[in-house]
Amino acid sequence: MHRLIVTSATYRQSSSARPELADLDPYNRLLARQSRVRLDAEIVRDAGLAASGLLCDTIGGPSVYPPQPEGVMGLGQVKREWKTSTGDDAHRRGLYTFLWRSTPHPLLTSFDATNATASCTRRLRSNTPLQALILLNDAASLECARAMSARILREAPADDAARIDYAFRLCTSRHATADEKAVLLRLLNKELESFSTDKKDAETLAWSEHPAGTDVRTLAAWTIVSRTILNLDEAITRE
Repeated sequence: MHRLIVTSATYRQSSSARPELADLDPYNRLLARQSRVRLDAEIVRDAGLAASGLLCDTIGGPSVYPPQPEGVMGLGQVKREWKTSTGDDAHRRGLYTFLWRSTPHPLLTSFDATNATASCTRRLRSNTPLQALILLNDAASLECARAMSARILREAPADDAARIDYAFRLCTSRHATADEKAVLLRLLNKELESFSTDKKDAETLAWSEHPAGTDVRTLAAWTIVSRTILNLDEAITRE
């Protein structure tokens, strides 16, 4: 049933409002367009993991402990240890994240996950600056950007414009516009110039698993570009 729904023409419509629908279907009750919603909390990180190629899609099994900021487990009445999972378990879907009700994972709470203390018929969605900061600076988000940069250099053609378009499609499922490509190309060239004189910073930022023959400064510059694209509102929004 899920496959039938998501592959239907109705579900795959654009969410862009059209003037002719203002009177015919203003509240979208007839499903004349797609509804635009931010992804649920558990899926926000999944989207980054999928774009970067890190996502482990194994179904079932015990809960896991993905990375989270230090000190979180000391905020409750009882201080507990959070043993961060390793290997594939570190990249399981957000659905499998272990939940302490007194100290839930901060990414989940920041993106409006329920607190598991009461029944919830539907979730409310907020949009806050903290969410953008998490997508830009959180350790898990940075890991996705690093891995995504390596994936771009490994899988896309050796042309910067083509690589940007490939990265854009990984995150948004569409091609980048000419203006978007121009902005991201300027960012890439700026970072390449910056890292060319500061190899130490490049080594600190870049993914440790370098694709064969890849210069660490190039990898670091593409990490910045990947962080930018992953931080787009469109990257975590169903359009």
